[in-house]
Amino acid sequence: MAGSGLEASSREAAPACAARSTGNASQAEEIMRRSTFRVGRIAGIPIGIHPLWLVIVGLITWGLGSTYFPDADPGLSDTAAYVLGLVSALGLFAGILLHELAHAVVARRHGIEVEEIDLWLLGGVSRLEGEAQDPSDELRFAAAGPAATAVIVVALALIWVAIAAQLPSWGRALLDYALFINIAILVFNLLPAFPLDGGRIARALMWRRHGDRDRATATAARLGRAFGWGLMVLGILAMFAGAIDGLWFALLGGFLIVAAGAEAQASIVAHVFGNRTTADLMSTPAVSLPGNLTVDDAIELGFARYLFSAFPVTDPEGRAIGIVTQGDVRALPAPQRADTALLSIAHRDPELRLDPSHGVTALLSDPVFRRVGRAVVCDAGGRPVGVVSVTDIERRLRAESLLSRRGRRTG
Repeated sequence: MAGSGLEASSREAAPACAARSTGNASQAEEIMRRSTFRVGRIAGIPIGIHPLWLVIVGLITWGLGSTYFPDADPGLSDTAAYVLGLVSALGLFAGILLHELAHAVVARRHGIEVEEIDLWLLGGVSRLEGEAQDPSDELRFAAAGPAATAVIVVALALIWVAIAAQLPSWGRALLDYALFINIAILVFNLLPAFPLDGGRIARALMWRRHGDRDRATATAARLGRAFGWGLMVLGILAMFAGAIDGLWFALLGGFLIVAAGAEAQASIVAHVFGNRTTADLMSTPAVSLPGNLTVDDAIELGFARYLFSAFPVTDPEGRAIGIVTQGDVRALPAPQRADTALLSIAHRDPELRLDPSHGVTALLSDPVFRRVGRAVVCDAGGRPVGVVSVTDIERRLRAESLLSRRGRRTG
């Protein structure tokens, strides 16, 4: 994870942060992902920018250009001061990008797919498809980002020692800011607060010691939430004392509280369902309803007869073309049900017709599945063989949780 000048905490102009995202995306994360636009690739890894990134770059530029650089060198013109502010802001995010690239490159070398690196309001996010299966690999992934930032800090410190005294006032201020903000990023990310890198390092060490990933994740998440609450309280107290920078600490604290819980849950889900497919979890047999039935007939022949909450909808050849739920039927006014074809109210998104080998973790990350809550599993000919639902997945997750607890008590 890395942050920004707005980065020490997510990190600091002021603070910004970096994170690795694994497993299923939360709804908020999906919204952010859809809003991100790609600007290029580095080492084959797509780089995305969220529109809010432009806002934070603007705020940092304004903050540094209006006060920091004019105070450091009163002879600067307004234009020069704001140009230096922009250079500092871009330099900050260049450091965050290098931090995230280090995570991504190490992860990719160990067989984990890197979907994208995004720059956003609070720093950077590496989106990885999957998780480490070994605590040593997790330790390497987590330490890669801070190691890259440490190299930046050492390089800037050597430059500072070598030439700072010969630089003009504005040049020294530029170097001072770059050194300070990268130190802040490094320190912030090494806090033992999951899902920051320090929290992931702590999780890897606990996992290696106890041999229980879920236990280590739960403990790391509690630490993350505790640090988050601490930052929020600190930020609120600072704002009451008149320090507007306290807002960043409060925002970062809120980020940690939410992210720790979401990442912990996503990690457990990825662990439980990492190698499972829809064929493992689907409900069978699949009772289908022809799409040319009226909704009234579908109620009588399907919903009232079998008491299922959803049915695959098929074409005349028996191939799945969608899925319909009780909610879809209830949403149609009763007077219209006798004349409305079932197909017209079915969900026909291609994402809801799955191969039996489709991975469960990939399915959970699909926004269409999360909206509808069910999908049809089809054979090679497109005929329904089962239905997989959020309920099926939740049942399996609860069962695995019970088995895990039993194993810890008897182990």
